[in-house]
Amino acid sequence: MRRWLIWSLVAVVAVVGAVVGGVAVYRAATYGDRYDAEHSAVTVSDGSVFTLVVRDRGASVGDYWTATVADPAIAEQVGSELVADSLSDRVFGAAPGGGAGERLITFKATAAGTTTITLSNCFQGCDNDRRKAASSTVSWTVTVER
Repeated sequence: MRRWLIWSLVAVVAVVGAVVGGVAVYRAATYGDRYDAEHSAVTVSDGSVFTLVVRDRGASVGDYWTATVADPAIAEQVGSELVADSLSDRVFGAAPGGGAGERLITFKATAAGTTTITLSNCFQGCDNDRRKAASSTVSWTVTVER
């Protein structure tokens, strides 16, 4: 009886370890290194994947982030995803007025050089002074090395 309990515990620990390891490998392959606005100078290797991270109040509130790469030969956008702060928003989707979290905009470094990547949030269409004031822009200087 005692051996069965020990082996069951070992099996559970092994499965949990495999899941955690698998998630870590998936995140590294999907997002690469992550950089927030406090880390505006980024150096990556040619061919690598990297992600720029900004706060997002959610589409239901009116945030709409876009990316501009000054030299698209150096880096290209490969994805954009909102990771909600709330577990219920992640599972069931955002309720009206909800869905805040982190916007992950992922790029692939495609050639050596330096470029500027600018993320812009046009809040609720930027069609009046109040909405323009609630909009924001963040830039990163990205250097791709061979």
